[in-house]
Amino acid sequence: MASPTNKKLYTNGRPHFPRLLIVAVLLLFSVVHCTRGVPPPDAGPLPAEPARDFDRLFQRTGDGWTGGDGTLSVKLPDGRSIWLFGDTLLGSVSPDRTRPTDAPFIRNSLVVQNGATLETRFQSHSGIPSAFFTPPSDQEWFWPGDGTVEGHQLRIFLHRFERQAPRLWAWRWAGTHLATLALPALTWIDTQPAPSDNEVLYGGCILETEHYTYVYGTQDRIFPKQAHLARTPAGRLQGPWHYFDGRDWTDRSQGSAAILGGVSTQYSVIQARDSFYLFTMDGRMPFSNEIVVYRSGRPTGPWQGPQVVYRAPDTGPQVAAYNPFVHVQFGENGRVLVSYNLNHTSDPAALYRDADIYRPRFIRVDLAEVDRYFDQIRP
Repeated sequence: MASPTNKKLYTNGRPHFPRLLIVAVLLLFSVVHCTRGVPPPDAGPLPAEPARDFDRLFQRTGDGWTGGDGTLSVKLPDGRSIWLFGDTLLGSVSPDRTRPTDAPFIRNSLVVQNGATLETRFQSHSGIPSAFFTPPSDQEWFWPGDGTVEGHQLRIFLHRFERQAPRLWAWRWAGTHLATLALPALTWIDTQPAPSDNEVLYGGCILETEHYTYVYGTQDRIFPKQAHLARTPAGRLQGPWHYFDGRDWTDRSQGSAAILGGVSTQYSVIQARDSFYLFTMDGRMPFSNEIVVYRSGRPTGPWQGPQVVYRAPDTGPQVAAYNPFVHVQFGENGRVLVSYNLNHTSDPAALYRDADIYRPRFIRVDLAEVDRYFDQIRP
């Protein structure tokens, strides 16, 4: 893998019509039922509201990133945050929120936030923008998962996909890797295969505690999709890993057992006080616009829920919401910042007619209200 150079603020490139943006969305939608559910009580108003400040921050008109999905973030030791995006649109956006049809399209990008300033990082070859993380071949690409800081390095999970034939849908997940970047410059050091080999997409979410780093993954080639969990001593993400087998931890990856059924391909788990919260789209119905949360006293479950925390208002028959993720560094007054992504489900040209379709939206969720709900249904 060639070493990426840290480039920024490109606004030109050859046309590259992103048909696979739509494919990426359908991969990440959860259209399954949840295996642990309870009849909800009358919980009153939903415990979330739009985060207008972050919505405005990511409504970009040029100078780098103007649209993308994935929308994970990692807080860096110097106070900056790095945002991790998969399929990314660059270039300019007109005042009427349209973008030119030759807007550059790349497979992944980094966006570095320093206060209210966003700086886009990607590569360039002969003046043509390309992905920050370069895959092994032209028939493959990387979509980032979660990341974490270990010492003076940033480690980022990369999910590798490969094209099997020159037609739509003829592609598949081919493995998970760990990329290492040097801090604070964010220069690429290397990319290595992740420790696991059990057909689970690990690294969609990382949960860090004092003693362990928990790595959540999804078994998405079965129905319904299943959440799995591995862990490693804190600061040793490269392994060895141990896997939760339903009762205890084993060094056998094939012994991993599902901790929750019916999750999205990508979801988010955080710890607050003595509880753990799992955020995902509600997959019990196709193309649900509901973000739900589960609660547990342990990172392994069992899980209470789901509780609906938000219904995305900007969805419709052909615009869907997906991939909720919690950004803990931006919490305030007991409310956590959660992003979700939007995309058109059938018409790639819609992303050019309306640049607001393909960018994240943000909400803040009141965890005290979430706890109040779960306390009502506790046996």
